Formats: sequence, C-alpha cells, structure tokens
Amino acid sequence: MGIGTDSGTATGTGTGVGVTEEHRALARSVRGWLARTVPPGEARALLDTPGPPAPGARPEHWAALAAQGLTGIHLPEEYGGGGGGILDLAVVLEEAAHGSLPGPYLATVLVGAVLARTPGPTTGDTLRAIAAGERTAALALTSGTLTATPTATGHRLDGTAPPALSADAADLLLLPAATPTGERWFLVDAEGLTVRPHHSVDPTRPTAQVRADAVPVPAHRTLPIESALVRDLAAVLLAADACGTAARCLRTAVEHARVREQFGRPIGAFQAVKHLCADMLVRLEQARALTWDAARAADEETGDGARALTAALAAATAPEAAYTCAKDTIQILGGTGFTWEHDAHLWLRRAVLARQLLGTADAHRLRAARLAAAGARRELTLELPPEAARHRAEARPHLAAARGLPPREARRALAPTGYAAPHLPPPYGLGAGPVQQLAIQQELAEQSVRLSDLSIAAWVVPSLIAYGTEAQRERYLPATLRGDLQWCQLFSEPDAGSDLAALRTRAVRTGEGWRITGQKVWTSAARTADHGILLARTDPDAPRHRGLTYFLVDMKRARGIDIRPLREITGESLFNEVHFDDVLLPPDAVVGEVGGGWRVARNTLGNERVHMADQLTFDTGLEALIARSAETDDTTRTRIGALAAEAHALACIGLRTTLRQVSGLEPGAGASVRKLVQTAHQQKVAELTLELLGPAGAVAEEAGERALHGFLMSRCLTIAGGTTQIQLNVVAERILGLPRD
Repeated sequence: MGIGTDSGTATGTGTGVGVTEEHRALARSVRGWLARTVPPGEARALLDTPGPPAPGARPEHWAALAAQGLTGIHLPEEYGGGGGGILDLAVVLEEAAHGSLPGPYLATVLVGAVLARTPGPTTGDTLRAIAAGERTAALALTSGTLTATPTATGHRLDGTAPPALSADAADLLLLPAATPTGERWFLVDAEGLTVRPHHSVDPTRPTAQVRADAVPVPAHRTLPIESALVRDLAAVLLAADACGTAARCLRTAVEHARVREQFGRPIGAFQAVKHLCADMLVRLEQARALTWDAARAADEETGDGARALTAALAAATAPEAAYTCAKDTIQILGGTGFTWEHDAHLWLRRAVLARQLLGTADAHRLRAARLAAAGARRELTLELPPEAARHRAEARPHLAAARGLPPREARRALAPTGYAAPHLPPPYGLGAGPVQQLAIQQELAEQSVRLSDLSIAAWVVPSLIAYGTEAQRERYLPATLRGDLQWCQLFSEPDAGSDLAALRTRAVRTGEGWRITGQKVWTSAARTADHGILLARTDPDAPRHRGLTYFLVDMKRARGIDIRPLREITGESLFNEVHFDDVLLPPDAVVGEVGGGWRVARNTLGNERVHMADQLTFDTGLEALIARSAETDDTTRTRIGALAAEAHALACIGLRTTLRQVSGLEPGAGASVRKLVQTAHQQKVAELTLELLGPAGAVAEEAGERALHGFLMSRCLTIAGGTTQIQLNVVAERILGLPRD
C-alpha cells in the first residue's frame, strides 16, 4: 500500500475503528504520514482564507496522498488499487479526520467505492485515474432539482444538485437525476457543469452548488447504480470520518482536563468533568463499533438488508458522537474553546457539515426501525483461526459425556476433566487461551450441552486459586466447580455500597479465630448459599483499603448469622440483610494475608475467561418492540431505532473485545463501556414496553403485570455492581487517566 510502519499511537483513546494488528499498524502509519506531510497549519490556512476556494484547486498534499496509495487503498488491484475494502478505507478516514485532513479525499474515495461496485468500461478507466490520484471526484447524495431527459445519444441534464461535499475540487461529478423511469446516476466531467463553491460551515472541506444547463451525457456515462448503495456507503464513510473527529475531541478534552487547574485542582478531578469525558468515550466506542460492523457488512456483501441496517445504525450514532463530543470539548476548554485560534470550532464545523449532509440521527433511527420491522437483521459471527479445529476435535470426546444431561448434571460430569472451566489453570481447568476457550464453547453449542451457571462462585474460584491455601483449594474448589457448593457475596453494607473501603463490619482476632460483628445488605442467595465470601475490617487504624480482610463463611453452620429478607420495589424478596452477631470463624477462614482483603476482592485471574459474542444482536424485549412498531407513530419508531443502535453496538463491542483477546491483546475499554450502555439500555427497553401498553400498563394484571415488573426490576440495573456514576468515575480515572478526586 506504499506506507511503512510508524511508531505512532492508535487513534484517540483505546482501539480505533479497526481492531486487528494489521489495521492498527495501518492507523499508525497513516498518522505518522499525516504528521510528516500535512502540517496542522494547512487546515488553519483554509479556515483563515476569506471567501470560498478557487474552483478546481487541489491541496498541496494530494500528490503525496496518492503516492502513498491512499486514494486507491479500497479499490481492486486490477485498477491499480491496494486490493483492500471499505473497512481498510474506514481506518484511513478515521485517522485523516483525527488529523483534520483538508481537501476532497473523502468525496473522491466515496465515488471510487461506488464505482468499484458498478461494472462497465467507463468505471474501469475512472477507477484507474482515481487510484493513481489523477482525478478527483465528488457526488450529490440526492437529486435536488436535477432531471435527465433521454436523447438519441444519452441524456440531457438540467437543474441544480443539493450542496455537494468537495465538488469545488472535483474533476468528476457523480450525480443522481430524475428520469421518466425513475432516478438514475450520471458520471459528468466538472468542466461541463457550473460549479460554485459555497461559503461553507467547514472551509477545509467546503460544499459547492452544482448546476447543469442542458449538459449532454453520453449513454456510456449513465451508470446502473443503486441509490440505496450510494447512500449506505456514504453513511459508512462519513461515520468513519466522524469517529476520527470524536476521537480528536476526546483526546483534547482529556489532555486539557488533566492540566487545567481551577480552585487549586486539575479540573479533571471534578466529578462533573470526569463524567463528561467518560460519556464522550462511551459515545465514541459505540460509534466505532457500529462503523466497524457497517464497513464489514459493506465488504461482505451480505445482502441489502444487513448492509442498509448497519449503515443506518452507524449513521444514527457516529456523526452524532462527533457533534456532541465537539460541543462537550468546547465546554471543557471553557473560554479557550470559544476562541477562533483554538481548533475546537474546526472540529465542530466538520461535525456539523457531515450531520447536515447525511441527515439527522433521528432520520437514520427511523430508517433502522423500519428496516428491522421489515425483517432486516445482522448476524455476528466469530471466525476462529485454524488451530480452533484441533481444539474442537480434542474436546469432542470429553464433552460427549455430558450430551443430553441437564445443565447441573452436565457441569458435574465435566468438572473433573477441566472442560467445565477451561480458562482456569490445571487441575481446575485446562489453562486454555482465548482460541481454545472459544473452540470449546463452539463444540458445547454443537453438541447442545449447557452448563449450570456458577453465579457468585465465578468470583470465588479465581480468588481461591490466586490467594487461597492448599487446604482451602482442596476443600472448596472441586465441589464448587461441580456445582455442589453455592456461594453468596457479603461485601455491601448500608453505609458502604459502591464505596466498599468504607465498610464497618468488624473482625476481631481471638484465641479461637475471628469474631465478626456487623451488617451486610443487598446479598442475593444468602438463604440458599452454603458459603459466603466476606470483607471485614480487621485494623480500624489502617488506611481504608489496607485494614480489610477477606474471609470464607459457612452460612449453614456458623452461629450468630441472622438473614432477613429485603422486600424490593417489585414486592419480591430477592435480596437479604445479613446480620453478624459475634459470629466465630476459624483461623483458616482467612483468604490471603490479614489486611490484604482489598487485593483479594479485586483479584482477576490473568488467564481470564473469554466469552463468545452473541450472534443475535436484538434481545427478546427489543424484538417485541420491533414487532409492535408498525402500530406506533414515527416518534416511537425513532426511539425503537435508537434502542436498536444501542443493542447492535453492545453486540459489536462484545465481538470486538473477543477479537482483541484472540489476537493476544488486552480487552480494552469494551467491558466498561458495555456495562454503562447495557444497564441503561435495558431500562429504556423496559420503560418503552410499559409505555406502549397505555392505560393497561397501569394495571398489575396479565400483560400489565409483566411489563410493570420488568420496569420496576430494571431500576436496580444501574445500581448493582457499582452505580453508573461510580462506573463513570472508574472509566475516567482508569481508562482516560484523569486524576482522582
């Protein structure tokens, strides 16, 4: 492709649109080339130049851009291109936008992408010229007042197109026009048209008015292009561009928040700023995930439905992310962000331009809802490397022993073999890496074997392996992995929910062991669990995190434990208060070091479990809303489209995280972002489900009862496991590197 490797970092924070090492290397290379070849002052000069640019002017960097192979990276090799696809191009466009690359690059490569899917001798010659950088191009997304009248040799073009991106610098225009038989597309030389550059919101990539006055277009320049394809490809490429702008905004906001001081502290230490930056990351990661899959769908040619749906979801999310992140960056920068000299308004201008040309987020959400109601779906699949076949063959005879058994019995049968928890080290598991774990999951699915869930025990086992004594491991781990021991978690307290370091339950050493006094709350399964994991304060004088110890509690035999069911807002009692009244625990109940309980509690095993991404991106609740969308109005359908975008983003983030792990990389920000998005998403699904019932939703009977229960139960989702607000702090501090308050 003509680009060497570079030591630059990935776009913005976390992984860019591309997740493979090849795409990460491509992103670094493009960023390095941009830094060397296109100085920031080039965009600023355009911003400060009075009046619209001269028609036909190309930027100084254009020849170098073409020499690097970037104008044809996505075009077939037979036309002089790099043989890549839309996803490769999306990676480049994200970096180009991150560097505020001016000029007609996006418009030109978009025309190339459309023509590459349009067979014919004319398109071949044009693609060669585009790949070589000899011709620039632009297109109009809609026909405006353009009409094409049939003639003996082709068509006569008349009328005016809507504002066309970078048409001022284009040699060729791809234009749609109304004909007696419907909309058709025409490839027209710019010299035959009247092109007037606009005073555009974004002077670095201005739009232009394109007018045709009886322009003859020969028959071979009338192309069999599907309008929906053009607009889908435009949506994907503008979404990739928007991801780069959003990433640049996030990077600038975070860097400023780390060093800008107010009231004697960096503003990044203030929770309001932390949350704003974390929200920006969440929006960016959703945009990247949706753009990534929309580009993949365009490359795979999986069918018009999947391509259109993923393009609509990306268009509904990425430009909006760029737009809102640009506004938030100006807010974080304060007065500095409102000055002409700072580039923040340049990024806002770019975001506004894309949003105006492509259409509002709600328009794309509505389209997505209609496509989904018509049956369009996108199935996500994970292709494993060749060695997965060997792992499946090795697993097959072992898993056969559990075929046809109930989940609990299947777990009991497989636990001694290590196949019930292959991610764990031997003898409890197989020490399996990501590929082997996923291969075993595939084989389990193939043989229809389901294992019962370990629930809280999934937290207990890694802690015992890492910090438990040999006697503790022998006593608890085999039985737990078989499913014979059930566990509960005794961490939260009335005055120590998300802030576990504030807990007050006391553990006092005695000659017999440890005496526990205190109260735990929100404990699920306390009434049925055999054992519990308990955090208690053993040194009240030590710093908050250092005076805690991790204990194992026999919930059936220990005396002085009083379990009181808590009645929740649903009327059920799923959780419990657990009171410890001078409860005696033996000396060997301690896991790890005395005073080292915080480390044990936060332990995560290095060889973590890798989950297979869900293949169906819409859950049953959302599917039910989609099924009802035909009987709702456009406002409601737009809300359903927004939920579809969130749901598909969640599935894509999960798949991207898995792909990173398979490649030997760290999971990245995906898990934290999923938690923040998923809990609120489930709440919104429950709320809309109830809302659509109308008056019946006020009645706790039949359908109303189910919907009311779902709505009320969903309120715990943004509280359990750390509130949304605490999670935003964690993302801001641990992922974005903002200072602690």
